[in-house]
Amino acid sequence: MTEEASVDNHYKEKGSCRLLFFFESIWGIITNMNNIHVLFGGGDCVLYPLNIDLSGRTIIVVGGGKVAERKVCGILAAGADVSVRVIAPDMSARLRALARTGKIAWMKESYSYRMLEGAFLVYAATDKREINASVAAEAKECGILVNIADDPYGSSFQIPSSVRRGDLLLTASTGGGSPALARSIRMELEQLYPAAFGLWLKRVVILRSELQAMLPIGKDRRLYWRMALRPDILAMVRNGELEKAEVELRNAALDIGAQSSDGSG
Repeated sequence: MTEEASVDNHYKEKGSCRLLFFFESIWGIITNMNNIHVLFGGGDCVLYPLNIDLSGRTIIVVGGGKVAERKVCGILAAGADVSVRVIAPDMSARLRALARTGKIAWMKESYSYRMLEGAFLVYAATDKREINASVAAEAKECGILVNIADDPYGSSFQIPSSVRRGDLLLTASTGGGSPALARSIRMELEQLYPAAFGLWLKRVVILRSELQAMLPIGKDRRLYWRMALRPDILAMVRNGELEKAEVELRNAALDIGAQSSDGSG
């Protein structure tokens, strides 16, 4: 049996195929935000997974209750330099605190037509369906993407459940069909990919750059990644043994490079 065939068999162990898919998905998009999207279509809509840079954008949230609070906190958690404007006659204590510290702007009044000017995204998050519908109508009239809290199928976009590990972002969406299922998948992802994977990704970005010189032949690089992503390597990452895992990666690169040079690879 060849070395590559042996590696293939190794991946058939329980759970390893899922991890292999996870990391192979990363390499193709590693220069930007890294993702896994798990999508289940809802209604007649077809959702397209997309990451958006919100830097310098204005986002308007109409509503000041708990739903609006979750939307605002989710936006701020992304870490972008974004302007968040909340339109509501009253707000939750947490939103008030964010307004006092200047993290959000508060328009202390009820929504009325033409309040969405300049928005990049809009969230209709009040507890009144008719107000949400009016917000959505204006947003769509102005060509602004809108998320409607009580009407996922009428929304222009939806926010998936997500797990963030540094630059690694894993998301799950049911297209509004079952938020509970999306949360369940998110909780499983949190267990499968602990915080160590975010730190590991930073190291892998550096190693990937170095590989271009160490292994100039594409076939060698492909073999390297298949070997480097063995279940035992990923188990090291999961257990926080990043130094040990990196040593294994570098040794694998040296071995493959040597085999390629002497013609035995």
